[in-house]
Amino acid sequence: MNLTDATLVLLLAARIHGTDEAIRASAKNVVKKLPGGKRDLIYKVIDSRTPLDLVNYLSQHLDD
Repeated sequence: MNLTDATLVLLLAARIHGTDEAIRASAKNVVKKLPGGKRDLIYKVIDSRTPLDLVNYLSQHLDD
């Protein structure tokens, strides 16, 4: 798994479930499958107070 795959999982969790708990659970699941150097973004999602807002923000700024 790479960071693009993990980001896609988070975006799908936000789209399908739309809850902070679902996004946090998905992030905890994929962070174990990423190489150590690529885990920073996922840990920020896990530690965020509002992971849904963070993932929505990330999705709006993917092209930047």
